[in-house]
Amino acid sequence: DSCWEIRLKTLIRLFLKAARKGNSPAVMDSISLPCLNMIQDILHSYKGKGYSPRRGKEKSSSPSDPMDTDDRPTVDVKAWLQGSFSYAHWKKELDVLETKRISAKYFNRWRNYLQEKKWKGMHAAGILDQTYLKQILFNKSCRVAREVTANLLTKFIEAGPQARRRELIDTLTSFLGEVGKAGEASAEFIKLYKKIVEGGEWHYYLAVKGVLKQLASLIEAEINYFGLLEQSRLSSDLSLGFAVKELTSLLSSLLHHSRIKAVYKSRLVSSVLGGFLSLKRLVIQRTKMVDETQEALLGLLEDMTSGTAEETQEFIRICVDTVKRYPAEDDLTPVFIFERLCSIVYPEETETGEFYLSLEKDPQQEEFLQGRMLGNPYSSKESGLGPLMRDVKNKICTDCELVALLEDDNGMELLVNNKIISLDLPVKDVYSKVWLPEAGESEAMRVIYRMRGLLGDATEEFIESLDKKEGEQSDDEEIYKLAAVVGECGGLKVMLDKLSSIRSLSSKPLLIVILKLFGYCCKLSANRQRLLEPGLNTAGVMLRCLQLCLSAGTDSQQTSVASGQPSLTETLLELLERLLVEAAAT
Repeated sequence: DSCWEIRLKTLIRLFLKAARKGNSPAVMDSISLPCLNMIQDILHSYKGKGYSPRRGKEKSSSPSDPMDTDDRPTVDVKAWLQGSFSYAHWKKELDVLETKRISAKYFNRWRNYLQEKKWKGMHAAGILDQTYLKQILFNKSCRVAREVTANLLTKFIEAGPQARRRELIDTLTSFLGEVGKAGEASAEFIKLYKKIVEGGEWHYYLAVKGVLKQLASLIEAEINYFGLLEQSRLSSDLSLGFAVKELTSLLSSLLHHSRIKAVYKSRLVSSVLGGFLSLKRLVIQRTKMVDETQEALLGLLEDMTSGTAEETQEFIRICVDTVKRYPAEDDLTPVFIFERLCSIVYPEETETGEFYLSLEKDPQQEEFLQGRMLGNPYSSKESGLGPLMRDVKNKICTDCELVALLEDDNGMELLVNNKIISLDLPVKDVYSKVWLPEAGESEAMRVIYRMRGLLGDATEEFIESLDKKEGEQSDDEEIYKLAAVVGECGGLKVMLDKLSSIRSLSSKPLLIVILKLFGYCCKLSANRQRLLEPGLNTAGVMLRCLQLCLSAGTDSQQTSVASGQPSLTETLLELLERLLVEAAAT
């Protein structure tokens, strides 16, 4: 068909004219979308030589390799539409290249590289004008047009020359700033960009180009906008948070690559922490997507801060600097930061989840004990298996019909790791402190039961308590060594400033966590010496807080912390006592 080129020109001209009309729904549905569908059909029907994986391996694997260019002549679309360039001209250039390729392969590679640079210099203005692409890719009135455009770009990126693919990826990267304005209309763009980030080696190219810092800035801008809405509106939009959620997902996708995370995480921790704290303060503008973003940022923060000792110390400094940026009247944001610092300085034991027990009879007493525990392994959540080891013994007696031993705590012994366990000990503590250190979580806790004294006196170790042995002392300087970083980076002064800003017990959560962190910091002699410096006025600040707690009178509810823990008044008196003893010693 000799008219195909004329028809294609007409199609492209019509599409470009429609694109100048902006985002008009009528023009989009009647002209732009049909043109896009026809262009897509033409590309799908093209059977020409593409980029195969083998060819890709033969070339350089780096996306920025300038020598990795296409072996076909480039087309000046503007000249083609004006009629000064045609398919015949292009075919003639291709024939010339085919002839020369056989005899001068390396010469042509160099020549094509120069041609590509020359083409870019002559037609740079045409490349930079991507307005029509942006309008269609973020069009709010036509989802189908967005999908077709994304499919076309995917095909261009997958089958095009390396330089052109890099050019398209740079163009798409420049569109990231439109995600916030477009909202849910940017879903197709985000899907396309994620495919680029997760595939091939382009994530390294994007990281070097500064996309991570760009994403962090866009996330921060979106969250700041939420803060403005929180102060100016009494209602919220359920679609609020789509853009920040997807941008956070993109940032997380890039940081999943270990080499990228190792280089950039120290630069992004402050931005991620600030974004999380700002979202945590939202009340009116809180939506499901905002909650999901907050969880994603928290997960990202934990992943970025769980590393070497140097990285942990740097995160402590970032936390202290972050507290300084918030106003003195803000009692909510510092609570999370100080809680985080407490968990870093002295990680508390986590609650033991579900585990399994294997209840087995002592093989040497097989003839003397009737029955067998047939349900092995038993879940720790099953009724009758806790909270104490005595309950485990009673279940064994019940299931095996050992009635005579049911009420006799001295008749049966339970052994774990070849150690006799006291029946008064909690099952969870035995699992975490006796079984796990030697066996690990992969196996069910093996509990051997036997009659006491049947085969003579027991020779195994008897564990009556899981607390520290008598006379054993803990080394506070080693256990709380990370508290030294808090003192070195000025954290003690920041804590005292926050403590002095508390005017009533309505700020009780902040007061509790600050005193808890002070308790950890005062375990170290160096921190106690810093707190005794006259410029900090530590005693004056703590005495004023003590007066605040004592003013509550007999209302213990206001000064109590938790069951089994000292009250705020007792904690303050203990801290003051430590400091006075240190001052007297020096």
